[in-house]
Amino acid sequence: MPTKKQHFVPCVYLKAWETKVETVKESSKKFDGVYIFKGSNIGNGANIASVLWKPHLYTIGFQYSFICKSCPKVKQEFVNMIYEFLRNGLKQPIYGKLGYSIIKSKKSIDKHFYEIMDWDFYYDDGNLAKKAAIINQINAMNSYILEEAFDDFFEKNWEKTYLDFIDSVHNGTPVGLGRSERIIPVNIANKMLSAFFIMLCRNPRFDAMGIYTKIKENILYPVFNSISQNDKDYPESKSAEGKFNVDTLMTGIWYSELYKMFFKNSGGFYHNVVKMALQGCQMILFEAYDGAGSFVTSDNPAFEHKSVVERNSNNGFVFPISPKYLIFIAKGNEGINVVDHRFANSDTIRHFNRIIAQHKTESLIAIQKDISNLL
Repeated sequence: MPTKKQHFVPCVYLKAWETKVETVKESSKKFDGVYIFKGSNIGNGANIASVLWKPHLYTIGFQYSFICKSCPKVKQEFVNMIYEFLRNGLKQPIYGKLGYSIIKSKKSIDKHFYEIMDWDFYYDDGNLAKKAAIINQINAMNSYILEEAFDDFFEKNWEKTYLDFIDSVHNGTPVGLGRSERIIPVNIANKMLSAFFIMLCRNPRFDAMGIYTKIKENILYPVFNSISQNDKDYPESKSAEGKFNVDTLMTGIWYSELYKMFFKNSGGFYHNVVKMALQGCQMILFEAYDGAGSFVTSDNPAFEHKSVVERNSNNGFVFPISPKYLIFIAKGNEGINVVDHRFANSDTIRHFNRIIAQHKTESLIAIQKDISNLL
């Protein structure tokens, strides 16, 4: 069922950090939740369903219908909604007209979909219908295909993906005597790798490794700024309108990438980066020693880390999957199913927690109220 509160960090993922928590205001009341940290090392208890979501984050409104040429399932949903609204959603059935074309069927709606703002609307008895009111209703239509896909592809499968991966590493075949690498089933390794990149792509901070920022700052913003400066009467309003149009366009591009991730087998950022990772990366599973501390996570839990100043280069992808386990993905040539299983002492845990904190947007999540000793 579509929901307004759409989590960019899924509750099923956050459940690993769930414990008995308390709020700052009511420390005597304990409940199941996580500790969330915003600018302080002292956390506030919160229910996992109440954090790390945005309203309608993955809802594709009709204003983004320009992506439909590359997202046919979205177009079909809108065509179905328009048909139901015009033919069955009003007191009298309505049809569209464009020139000499009568638009009543789903097939005709599909054919003239991109010209819908130019349609005129008539009741079946031939009387003219109010176009503005009808267009307003169409503009208010939403597709929830992405939110539903996240539920089907990630939320329903994450617990099994996580448990299968941990179990396979613990019981994997050693590569050699005295070595920490373990051979695990390829399909289990692939599922964890895919889960990481789904988490990376679904985050509002997703930037396709910097490509989106370059498009906005080097191409689109300068173009719209130039247009606004040429409007001597309303330069400020044109500038604001230009920024809105750029942001709408970039959100549409993001939606298109998410659509390709779920409904296409190739092309787009997700499929290309997964292909490259399968060919040239390996995973390291860090497991915290008992009593050494715990890994934190954040509102940006799956990310790429690059550093040119760290003594021990930790350039790669970072993914805390529970307070006890963290996955690090880096260059390697032994195969994605050869997983290096290492134990993490308190120094290693603090090292990665500081990296996680560095890449957060606003919030950290932890299993304990005070994280001073974890950073």
